[in-house]
Amino acid sequence: MVLTGRRILRELRDAGFAATEVRAVRDTPAMWLQLVRFYRGGGRVQRVDAAFSAATGQPGRVCIFCPPSPAVCAHATYGVLAHELGHALRYPDQWRPIDSFDDVEAYAHAREMGEAHAWLNQYRLCRARASGASEDGQWQRIENDHDFGTTPVDLFARIAQRETQGWPEARILHELAVLNANMFPCGMGEGNHKTYGQCNRWDWLHAHRDRVPLLRAFLHRLGRAPTAADQKLLIKFNLLTLPHADAAVLHLADALAPLAQPGELPALFALAQGVVPHAQPGVAAAARGDASPRLA
Repeated sequence: MVLTGRRILRELRDAGFAATEVRAVRDTPAMWLQLVRFYRGGGRVQRVDAAFSAATGQPGRVCIFCPPSPAVCAHATYGVLAHELGHALRYPDQWRPIDSFDDVEAYAHAREMGEAHAWLNQYRLCRARASGASEDGQWQRIENDHDFGTTPVDLFARIAQRETQGWPEARILHELAVLNANMFPCGMGEGNHKTYGQCNRWDWLHAHRDRVPLLRAFLHRLGRAPTAADQKLLIKFNLLTLPHADAAVLHLADALAPLAQPGELPALFALAQGVVPHAQPGVAAAARGDASPRLA
């Protein structure tokens, strides 16, 4: 136990954690027990020198990406560690290979539930923090289901509200997964536009394009590599998973083909609505099971 504890503290300092953050980790029983469990299972917190600041968590490894001095390693914090430990220790389905999922919604749900568990773990460990300043809130921009507008949501306040209302953990996690599907990932590149849910659904459909004739037809008709905006419209309007959408998908390809440089998102949304006026936008429509992917 002593050797494990010393190694944890050393690696946190090496990864750029300030003394106050290291102390908070050590002084908070819930956090310390979780981190010791992670290390005893073969895990470690690892510094990765990079041109940017970021963090990732997966079974066996939490990586803190640190830019060179004098830039600050902004992700070497108690709250980020709590989030990434949630990824590393909870909901193993999020780490299953994409080819192990036969359904686009099953894959997306697993990825989004992984984020839900990470957010809930972060919330609980931040509330338990024993020393230093804790996170009061965690604001995220959430894309509306019905358009490309966004609404700011404080995830910590939402969880606290649901707990006060007596929601069971499973129901809270489900809501967090839906919110995650409509929030925007960090580090996806300039002009990505897609939410987590749209990224997840595109990844599955594109990985299985040889078995999704409608996607192959769209790409052939488009005549160029699909931009992030093209991908967003297809997934936002559920065009690759709704039944009887063949004509609409090809019409959309014709409308998008000249737009190698996508315009503003509201204009693209209006374009898609004009081409496919009866399509149901949003993750909610997809999750209702209005259709499942049609595989040949």
